Amino acid sequence: MADSKRRYPSTNTVALLAFAGMLLLAAAGGVYAVTPAGPLDQRPRAAALFASATPRASATPTLTPFPTGTITPTVTPEPTATPVPSQTPIPPTPTPLFTPDGREREVVVPILMYHYVSVPPADADVYRLDLSVRPDEFRAQMQWLADNGYETISLYDLAYRLATGKPDLPEKPVILTFDDGYVDNYENAFPILEEFGFDAAFFILTDVTDDNQAAYMTWDMLAEMKAAGHDIEVHGRNHLQEMSDKDADWLFYHLVGPAETIEATLGHRPRFVAYISGRYDDLVLEKMAEFEYWGGLTTANGSLHTSETLYELKRVRVRGDWTLSTFISVVSDASY
Repeated sequence: MADSKRRYPSTNTVALLAFAGMLLLAAAGGVYAVTPAGPLDQRPRAAALFASATPRASATPTLTPFPTGTITPTVTPEPTATPVPSQTPIPPTPTPLFTPDGREREVVVPILMYHYVSVPPADADVYRLDLSVRPDEFRAQMQWLADNGYETISLYDLAYRLATGKPDLPEKPVILTFDDGYVDNYENAFPILEEFGFDAAFFILTDVTDDNQAAYMTWDMLAEMKAAGHDIEVHGRNHLQEMSDKDADWLFYHLVGPAETIEATLGHRPRFVAYISGRYDDLVLEKMAEFEYWGGLTTANGSLHTSETLYELKRVRVRGDWTLSTFISVVSDASY
């Protein structure tokens, strides 16, 4: 029975074996660890296998996500104020249809032609003197017209009357026109016209108006006058060249261009042209109809107008050296 009992090593033996193991471990220089197979330069260094006696905070591991398409965040734009245009465009004013009925008509209406309404400068040449009517003289002329039963009509009234027989004209009609668009038309003539309730047509040069040249009315002035009932019509782009002896392209540029500028700026398509220096030729007359103008004003003297001469309307030039008596005589005798 004693031989059948399992024998265990004695305590001394166990202690001796443990001590021997420690000696072997010390001789090996560290704890035995199994390293993965692979090239030597890829195996972990021994120093990396030991934790420091003083624990160190390890860095939080950074996860590298599986590469995907770049996601661009959607940025909601901040609401901005709606831009306000610096000048609200004026909508075009519809013009009634102009359809001549083919009947021949004639009518006597003096179309008075003015340029400057101001005191000419001391060094003014003969041309400036001839074109300048002093404000006090202009007022006296308007006073006489008002006192003697004259009523202003528009060029549109005249054109409709000749082309369709309507409207009926007043007993003493008169049309007031101003060429070139000088600033004194606004400063001096406009207030006097308003005083007497007279309307007029102003023929402007659109290039010099666009350039804001000091001697000419601005678009704001013209808009104010138009709002008061006056007509703004075409004289041309500038006063550098006459319209005669020009080709079709030149005429398109100098007749259609200014009309479109006036329409875009003031909201009304002009239908009348005062020929620069009164010069025109057959091609001008042809293009005037093609470009849908209703009438052309010359510098030829006269007051008798016919349905056949709407593009050659005569006028009465009011000269700077006229006395009031001269003005009265010319207007009273206007019948040719």
